[in-house]
Amino acid sequence: MLLKKEVLEIFKNEKCHQFATVSIDGTPNICNVGAKYMRDDGKIVVIDNFMNKTLANIKENPEVAILIRREKESYQIKGTANYLTAGKEYDEAYKWMKSIGEKYPARGAIIITVHSVYNSITGPTAGDRVQ
Repeated sequence: MLLKKEVLEIFKNEKCHQFATVSIDGTPNICNVGAKYMRDDGKIVVIDNFMNKTLANIKENPEVAILIRREKESYQIKGTANYLTAGKEYDEAYKWMKSIGEKYPARGAIIITVHSVYNSITGPTAGDRVQ
C-alpha cells in the first residue's frame, strides 16, 4: 500500500517514530526508530541496529505498528513485518545504513508490508481509518 501524501510526508521528514511489537504471550514492546525509509513499492524498511526485544517479538508475532507524528498531526501505520539478514532486500538496507554511518551494525532489515493507516490525533476522528 502506498501511503497518502500527508502521511508519507510525515514519515519521511520526521526523524524518529515509535515502533510497537507484541510477543506471542501478549507482552508489548515499543521503541524509537530513526533508521527507516520507504521503498518505492510502499513497504517500510526499518534497520535493526540494536533491537533485541523488538526482534524477539517479530519472530513470534509479525504484526507491528508505527506511530508517526508532527506537532498535532499523528497517524498509526499497521502492517506485517518480515525480518531479513541476507538477500537483495537486506543488502539494499545494509548499504543504505552504512551510507549514514559505519558505526551502525545493520544486523537486519525489517521489511513492513503496510495494511492500514489510522488517524491518531485527539478529537472526534481519533481512530478513524484513513487508508
